[in-house]
Amino acid sequence: MSETIEIFIQGEGIRDIKLVRVPHDGTILDIIEATRTSETTIPHDNAHIIVLIEDTEEELKHNSRLKDVGICHRKRLHLHRCHKIEVTINFNGEAKKHPFSSSTTIARVKQWADAKFELKGVDATEHILQICKTSIRPDEDIHVGALVKHPDCNLCFDLVPKKRVEG
Repeated sequence: MSETIEIFIQGEGIRDIKLVRVPHDGTILDIIEATRTSETTIPHDNAHIIVLIEDTEEELKHNSRLKDVGICHRKRLHLHRCHKIEVTINFNGEAKKHPFSSSTTIARVKQWADAKFELKGVDATEHILQICKTSIRPDEDIHVGALVKHPDCNLCFDLVPKKRVEG
């Protein structure tokens, strides 16, 4: 019996982190197949699925052996048909745009927004990203690609103050 490893998956149609088990000597294709269940909306056409390591831009080839591309136990991967997500962030009447890898975490997008809008220290920590026209504030470990579905590879956030608890 082959030893297995656990991989954390996010991606198109997979907002909540999904845990899959694959053979430690398996391939990227094994991860795609293990992710495809009744709860996920992974397309059946594997050729269009892009697999990325969290916070990276390099696509992993489907026939790559996990050990050859640095995939080990508890690694975080992203599956999507959009390689890039065009992210718009609104703050104080200004909008800034940037294309992010679909595997980019909300934490990294927030760091970029803080730099672009010149928010530092306490000002930066007092603001959070909220999906435009909603009250949804994704956790920092969510991938931007988990929030969009192909062919719409765009995402909009408002940079808003965190709620203060007055006591």
